[in-house]
Amino acid sequence: MPALVLATLLWGTALLQVPPPAQVQVAPAPARAAESDAARIQQLRVLVEAAEKALEADDEKTALTKGDEADVLTADWTPDLLKQRGVQVLLQRLKEVQEQITPEVTPEPEPGLKAPEEVVTISGDDLRAELELVRSAEQGATYDYPIDLNDKVLTWVSLFSTTKRGFMENALGRASMYLPMIRQVFAEEGVPSDLAYLAVIESGFRNEAKSRAKAVGMWQFIRSTGRIYGLNGTAWLEERRDPMKATRAAARYLKRLYEITGDWYLAASSYNAGPLTLERAIQNVGTRNFWDLACSRWLRTETKNYIPELCAAILVGRNPERYGLRIVPLTPYAYETVTVPSMTSLTVLARCAGTDATTLKALNPELLRGSTPPGSYLLRVPPGRALDCLRQLAHMPAGKRLDFQGYTVRKGDTLAKVAKRFKLTPEDLLSANDMTANQFRSGKRLLVPPPPVMAVEARDITSGSERLKNLGDTPLPPLPAAPRDLEGPMGARRESALPIPAPSPGQSPGNAVPPAMAETTVLTAPTTAPAASVLRAKPGDTLAKLARVHRVSLGELMRLNPESVKALHPGDEIRLPGAAVSTTNPIGTATVHRVQKGDALATIARKYGLDPAELKAWNRLKSDRIQVGQRLRLTPR
Repeated sequence: MPALVLATLLWGTALLQVPPPAQVQVAPAPARAAESDAARIQQLRVLVEAAEKALEADDEKTALTKGDEADVLTADWTPDLLKQRGVQVLLQRLKEVQEQITPEVTPEPEPGLKAPEEVVTISGDDLRAELELVRSAEQGATYDYPIDLNDKVLTWVSLFSTTKRGFMENALGRASMYLPMIRQVFAEEGVPSDLAYLAVIESGFRNEAKSRAKAVGMWQFIRSTGRIYGLNGTAWLEERRDPMKATRAAARYLKRLYEITGDWYLAASSYNAGPLTLERAIQNVGTRNFWDLACSRWLRTETKNYIPELCAAILVGRNPERYGLRIVPLTPYAYETVTVPSMTSLTVLARCAGTDATTLKALNPELLRGSTPPGSYLLRVPPGRALDCLRQLAHMPAGKRLDFQGYTVRKGDTLAKVAKRFKLTPEDLLSANDMTANQFRSGKRLLVPPPPVMAVEARDITSGSERLKNLGDTPLPPLPAAPRDLEGPMGARRESALPIPAPSPGQSPGNAVPPAMAETTVLTAPTTAPAASVLRAKPGDTLAKLARVHRVSLGELMRLNPESVKALHPGDEIRLPGAAVSTTNPIGTATVHRVQKGDALATIARKYGLDPAELKAWNRLKSDRIQVGQRLRLTPR
């Protein structure tokens, strides 16, 4: 699940929105006007001491708030500042406070969600059999997320097709509803489409999922991180439960994490453990290789399992039938939108749209009550029902929009007492009746809305100014909707989109392209750089950073440089859009390539300007499978 709110993420978002001028040399990040290190450390000390005092007074809410503020404060500190002994002592004290507030997350009731137990890896004949099964199931499939076929990944493949088979069948059945939408959003944001299967691990594709750490929705955002990425919560709705908005936020969060780490394995690990936690592990272990980090004591077992689980979920999710799973596909997530001018019961809206309240709740999972919130609301209705719903609403008297329970205020009643009786807050009761506290008096007739379907934290119904004061940062603007031009294969929708392999004949119906959605907002594709030649990567470069500097789409840069997706090394050649691909060997006299971790036959061929079929024939390969350390000829025999 995403970790505590980090100010680093907001700075990264600003960089994405205002790209620097294009140039060949990578410009250094602009210096921030900031307080001195001593002032920052003193501010951290004040917050830690306040959290400790609040905990001693059994005020966990204040202690949690101070802990959140401390995490925000330290999120963009440099590694050198974090290494100072005084800072390390304060961070350890803060960790002890947080551990006493938030209990360790226990396994979810449904198996397979971020399992915290240590998994015993398979070996010997079982390992070889599982490897053969994976190779047979792949049948030449290509992936835009790096996958290592080691014993840990193969163990999770085995678990997903045996012990956790029921969970995977249910999760992939739900995925058939959302995968087309998720892939579209990820392609627009420049994120590998295979990362859609991250939702298998996080929630099993359930919008109503909620962990004991209070992470909510399909992508399991906690409250603070969700707000940074535009997901707000009130007493009437919880946007972390909205599949469209949460998917857009998850794509942006993952993209930002990749910019920070420069490696998709580390980006996904940060999504689970938090960027600061992962950076501390990297500093302590002295490596940026995930598999080395997973052998250390600096990551939780859940995070160590996370990447193997994700790789296995991609392998099984892309071709479930080949692993013996039986998937029951669901109707793709499609809808039209209707503007509801004022608070209206879902049962009333269902009659107007010619459907039922259950269907409306499924299309609008962010709604917490049996009605739309006070004021105007954009409601999703089944395709083809929007016009009828609008006509019905236009002729409906205001008095018939709500079918709430009625209550007459009695002598001796108080606002707080009546609200508590119906499991509401005083603010809920007042907003539902469009009245002020001064208008609450004996004899007043009230409409009582139903209680929320999930508990609403007091922190989620604070005013906007209080939220900004607590967070210290401004949320992103509202998330744009997905465009409606969904005709044709997904890989052809945007020139800047990631290449998404077409589903094979035996692939899950969940991977098919859905009918057009009813949203109409279209995102503008990033401005591409003028035609340029190849440039050399410098120390500290990442594809995301180069995409920002040269004003090109990250997805396009990843498509042109697939061999650099997982990791970019100084001296690597990076092709920009418009760069001519040489038809001759670009490495000069090199005639042999030694396969590295993450290499694929197609990426090696592209790197040397060769045809994959020729490369396969020259090396007498029967399939596209290659192994780390294998030597491949780059010229005919």
